[in-house]
Formats: sequence, C-alpha cells, structure tokens
Amino acid sequence: MFKVVALLAEPMADSKTQLVSANVLLCLREFGQDLYMYLDEHELLETSLKPKQIGDLLAIPFKPLHFESQNINTVRDRLGFDISSDSIELERVADSLNPHARLSKVIETWLSTYPKVDAQSLLSSLPRKWELLGDLVILPETAFESKHWKEIFAQISSTEKLDLWQQVTHALGGQRLARQHPIAKNEKRSSQTELLLGQDGWVEFLDHGIHFGFDATKVMFSSGNVTERRRIGMIDMQGEVVVDAFAGVGYYSLHMALRSKAEHIHACEINPDSIHGLTWACKANAVEQKITIHQGDNQKTLPLLYGQADRCHLGILPSSQPVWEHALRCLKSGGGWLHIHMNVHKNDIEQWQKSTIEVLQKYAQQIGHGWDISAHHLERVKWFSPHIWHVVLDVECRADTTLIKV
Repeated sequence: MFKVVALLAEPMADSKTQLVSANVLLCLREFGQDLYMYLDEHELLETSLKPKQIGDLLAIPFKPLHFESQNINTVRDRLGFDISSDSIELERVADSLNPHARLSKVIETWLSTYPKVDAQSLLSSLPRKWELLGDLVILPETAFESKHWKEIFAQISSTEKLDLWQQVTHALGGQRLARQHPIAKNEKRSSQTELLLGQDGWVEFLDHGIHFGFDATKVMFSSGNVTERRRIGMIDMQGEVVVDAFAGVGYYSLHMALRSKAEHIHACEINPDSIHGLTWACKANAVEQKITIHQGDNQKTLPLLYGQADRCHLGILPSSQPVWEHALRCLKSGGGWLHIHMNVHKNDIEQWQKSTIEVLQKYAQQIGHGWDISAHHLERVKWFSPHIWHVVLDVECRADTTLIKV
C-alpha cells in the first residue's frame, strides 16, 4: 500500500494520544489501498484522522457531510469488494505525519522572509492533491502557478526557488518534484510534465504487486484509475487472446497478463517512450513471452490482428471510437468482449450507452457479423472534470445470447 501503510506503521498511541469519534468505512486490509484512493479521488477522505487496522479489516475515515450511507452499495459495486460502515474512535494525524499540514508549515515559514506578500492567500491556494510515483512527487498543473506566485518567482534567485522546491518535495515525502501539464495534443499523447527538482523523470513502483517503470516526464500514468486496473485484473481471461489497442506503459496489459491470466496480449502502442516503459515492465514482471508489442499507429497494426482476439481493450480518452470497427474485426468469428473507455457528461451516460451499442451493431453488420451485441456492465471510474465521467462499457458480442465469463 501507499499512504495507508505509512500511517499504520507509526507507533501505537500512548495514553496522551487524542482519540475522536469518526465515521469509517471497513474493508479487508488487502483492499485498503483501493478504498483509500477511491475516497481520496472523490474528496471523501478525512485526512486529519489515521486509518486503523482491526483484525483483518482496515477502517478508513470519511467525511460524512459528503457521503450518504446509501452510496455504500454504489462504492461496493464499483470497487468489487465488500464494504461496511461504522463509527469508532480514531487517532488524529500528527502534523508531522499529515503531508497537507507539513506543506502548509513549510510554505508559511518560507513566506515569512517575504513580509510584503499576501501569505494567507498563497497558503489557501496550495495543492490539496498530488501523485507520488516512486520517489517522484507530481503536482497538479495549477500548483504554484497563480499570479501572486509568479510575482514572487520573478523577484527571487534560482537558488531561492530551488530551495523552495526542495522543501516542498521533502514535505510531501519525495526526493524529486515535477508539475503536470496538459497531455500534448499529438498522436503519441506525450506527457509534458515539467521536472522541478531532480535529474530525470524515470520512476519505478508497484501497482497491485505489478512492477511499472517509465519516464513520467515523457509518458502519462493516472493513479486515479487504480480501481479500474483492479477491476480489469479481476476478470477471468484464462485461455484468452487479448488485443490492447492503446497499451501505453502497460496500465491494463500487465494486469490482464498477470492477474487476469490471459494466455496472450497483443499490446498496440505508438509512443516509443511508452514502449520503452512497457518493454522494461515485461522483463521486470517476467511476461516477455505473454505480451507481444506492436509499435506504430494502431490504424495500421490492428488490421494485422483481425480474427485473433477473444477480447479487445480500448483504453483511451476522451474517445476510442476511431478504432471501434477495427476492434470488432479483431474479434474471433464467434465474437468476444470489448472494454470501451470514454468521457461522458453525467446527464448523457444512458443515451451514450444506447447509441454505442447501436453504432457497434451497425459496424458488425457492415463487416458481415450477425452478432448479438449487448451492454454487460457500465463502470464509472472517476470524475474526469466537472460533470464529466470517465466510464468503461463492457460489451459482449456473440452469435447467440449465451453469456460466458466476465
């Protein structure tokens, strides 16, 4: 685990430790990372309190004003494991353990040497979220980018700025620091992450026990998709051949090869930097024989895989529609499964699901497949932006209506 383990590893509370009553969600400890990150992603996590291990369970505090009890079933369905709620006493997180508190304290001290600035305004604008990949802290693109911060940076030396980045990095538990920028609008969807502290952006870390490695300044990796990576890895794919149309560094290919037990993965990817990371990960996870990498534009590589797949994974945003027909053609004559990622407005999800099936049915008829195509499951992964959901639609394509494993 990440943050959860760090908190649980602290010494037991002594008689002076302050305990407070808290609303918690309970799950098996092995699923604690997923639940913790889900609550954090949806701004439901109560970061001022420490999670607590109770036997085989982990109790994670949440914000009751932002979470209604009837939503527990929804969270349970999305995460795929049992969750219950309770009210117990938990320890407060000491400032030395709370990264938000550490960051505020560091910045407040640093700003005290600049008496003419509006310190309170700058403190209130500090980032509330960031990613930690290995020892690299990645800040959101708006962090330290306000007009007031730019005015300060214009007045200080590069040495003073470097000192600030070092303090921010250590406060957030890392050794290197970077800041996100929008993904490049090119066919490779290159990362434009800016390195603020450190010599390079190469990171290595574990995700559900799977080794990942890549240069975070050159390729993207969304930690917020952790629940979907877990879900895809829980689908039984034994004996199946899978085409991953947008493999990246192996976000889903590796989970399908290792956890879903797919027989073989055809991983299509256009970005050489992503392929470098995927090649490294195949070796690190000893799956070189299970994953074949197809480098280049998938409009050209997918036709080489027609008729070979039991399942096609289409994991790109905002839309994977340009390859839907290719994906159908990649399926074997008896059909198979599609996993379609898409960004959809919250009010349009039902209509999008319906129209997607209609479009796929039309494509199937055009290529001579009389399949019955149906929506099996819609997964709401996370909010991509206000009102926009990142969703995944599991679609079954069969010559008959007999359902098989998924």
